[in-house]
Amino acid sequence: MVFVRALVIDDDPFVRSSLVAGLAYYGIQVKNALENGANANKIIKDEQVEVVIVDLDLGPGPSGIDILNSIRSKNPEIGLILLTSYQDPRIFDSAGGVLPKGTKFISKSELNDFKLLVDAVFSAKVKPLTPQKREKIPVNPLTSNQLEVLKLIAQGLSTAEIANIRKVSVKAVEGTISKIQKILKISKSSSFNQRVQLARSYFAMSGKKPPGA
Repeated sequence: MVFVRALVIDDDPFVRSSLVAGLAYYGIQVKNALENGANANKIIKDEQVEVVIVDLDLGPGPSGIDILNSIRSKNPEIGLILLTSYQDPRIFDSAGGVLPKGTKFISKSELNDFKLLVDAVFSAKVKPLTPQKREKIPVNPLTSNQLEVLKLIAQGLSTAEIANIRKVSVKAVEGTISKIQKILKISKSSSFNQRVQLARSYFAMSGKKPPGA
């Protein structure tokens, strides 16, 4: 028996197939599974989709947040779920893309309990515009500015390069890095490369492996 008609958008074929199979077990029929949002609005209309599950990081092109906002603009009362490895959308986009009203945020790290996603799908169908309870939304202690600097460190950029990109002084970047270290409790030690520790912290927040790992 089909209880919900859904659309899945994720650029990882294994994740797409796993979601389709897992959701079907609970009566959630995935009408289509896409690697990007190019045809999302047409499929939603043609297949009468009730809930859309979108990954945040879809590679080159529009992000999951971009796609969710496009979908919401044409489907005011559709259920929306952002499924991502990132602990906080700002870790992916420090500019802080705004999620459409009612969007449910779920971390892929929580999918060891698949029922969490299933419950979110049913909730999104019944109450598509109801805000997610704040305790269910991960809160990152860093500001958007600090997250951007941390991301650039993880990309291997020097302090001078970060200062040039952000159009600020090297001293300002050094001050931001110092604050990040305090917030993340990364102690100064001759035994550890602090930038490596900072980069590891970023990848832990993103749920992704460092290059070459």
